[in-house]
Amino acid sequence: MLESVFIQLLNMSLTASIAIAFVLAVRTILRKAPKVFSYLLWSVVLFRLICPFSFESIFSLMPAKANPISQDILYMQTPKIDTGIGVINHSVNAILPAATPQTSANPLQILIVIFSHMWLFGVAAMLVYSLFALFRLKKELMNATLYRDNIFISSRIDTAFVMGIFCPKIYLPSNLNAAERSYILLHEQTHIRRLDHIFKLISFLALCIHWFNPFVWAAFFLSGKDMEMSCDEAVIKRLGDDVKKDYSASLLTLATGKRIVSGTPLAFGEGDTKGRIRNVLNYRKPGFWAVLVSVLAVVFVVIGLTTSPKDLSGKSVAVNATILKIDKINQTITVKGIDTNSPIGDNCIVNWKDANLQTVINKEEPVIISIDDFTEGDHVVLFLGEIQESYPTRAKATTIQLEPKETLVTTYPIKDLWDARTKYVGDNSAVGKLIGLLPVPIGMQYDHFELQTASPPHKVTIVYSVPAQSLSDYKSESSAASDTFRANALFLLALIENADEIHVTLTDGSQKIEFTNGREWADNIVEGEVTDYGKSPEKLQELTGF
Repeated sequence: MLESVFIQLLNMSLTASIAIAFVLAVRTILRKAPKVFSYLLWSVVLFRLICPFSFESIFSLMPAKANPISQDILYMQTPKIDTGIGVINHSVNAILPAATPQTSANPLQILIVIFSHMWLFGVAAMLVYSLFALFRLKKELMNATLYRDNIFISSRIDTAFVMGIFCPKIYLPSNLNAAERSYILLHEQTHIRRLDHIFKLISFLALCIHWFNPFVWAAFFLSGKDMEMSCDEAVIKRLGDDVKKDYSASLLTLATGKRIVSGTPLAFGEGDTKGRIRNVLNYRKPGFWAVLVSVLAVVFVVIGLTTSPKDLSGKSVAVNATILKIDKINQTITVKGIDTNSPIGDNCIVNWKDANLQTVINKEEPVIISIDDFTEGDHVVLFLGEIQESYPTRAKATTIQLEPKETLVTTYPIKDLWDARTKYVGDNSAVGKLIGLLPVPIGMQYDHFELQTASPPHKVTIVYSVPAQSLSDYKSESSAASDTFRANALFLLALIENADEIHVTLTDGSQKIEFTNGREWADNIVEGEVTDYGKSPEKLQELTGF
């Protein structure tokens, strides 16, 4: 559970980092605009840091996917992320440790467990420190005197600040004269009116959660700077340009002395006095067009960064088929669907112009091939766009994947399988080796396996990755893939003595289809005990006849 939370947090932190980079760039462009616009930009970063979801939009500025790290990465044979940015994918995937069948847990799984506990310790440490700082501050304020309403004056503090959530109080140092007090008081009241004390608390909690991300620390301090400067500008706008020098002098007065507010989420004071004074002295009331451009820029960035890229790729369907004829002149192939109720029927003319032609060797990444590598009678998976209802049916392929010749007739390495047999489901190394020797249906890729050993039924779960557009094609029990799963289950139940069930999961990352075959089913198929077929290689060979 903790590992899943941590992976989701990594996804949120990664997308938030991209949003921070965008905000920093736009903030630079708007450096001469009123700081309230820069302050508003940070709201999108806060949204990305605390919200585990987003909305799709064609106006999204995010170059990366919302969840580049799959929850299944812990169990992948070859762990990988998919940000949608090739350079990042290549750099990160190159350093991710691959699974090792000899170990009981993947190296990445161990690392995630360690890092997730380190993260939790860091969150706890920051919260404990903040509470300690808050109690220390409250102790300093015990002798503060009520000035009026929610305003208190204390001789134990050197800076003004707001403290509290639902009934916030303003604390002022006692060394301010009447004019300085009026300026600073108006500044703090502006904070409360804009609910800055609430947003500051939420920002601090987000920082505690994402404490490991340096981009988040930068965002926290820069957003605080923009908040203070925008509040200064609000005061100047209300009182007029004539008070700039006096107001700056009041800021300089607060700049002396020690800071006792830092690290306290329920109380925040002033900072960066030099930058704030410069901003106050340079502040000019913006013109109409400057405000309009700034508003449009902020709206555009907020919409662009709170949404995720919309998948504009055309929908396609994956179809298992056998090649009947290849026409290289017209760049078409005539195929026959092999699944029950195949959408292309028993005769379909497929245009392969501009299609990706590929095959999969040894369950690795697809390899690009040419039309010369295809022959009549080959088994292929067609990724098709719209299928025209006619006879013969017609369609255009986006990808044609050739099934390797060695898997056209499902063969099993009998001797290797028998050598890897085991008495126990819990024998991770042996079970992993057995699964690695089994054929993988065309159109999908082996992902990982899971073992249930604590209590009956003792179960082996094999997970395959399937493209989202073709997942629904495997729902039928009569599909070619289902036949392969049933044959694989027979072999595993014969070779793993205490296995009760073989479970297969097909997933596209968000949805899944499941198949289960148990020992009782296997015994009925062979009309005896399926474990008898695991007693010798010769006996095991007989399973290929079922």
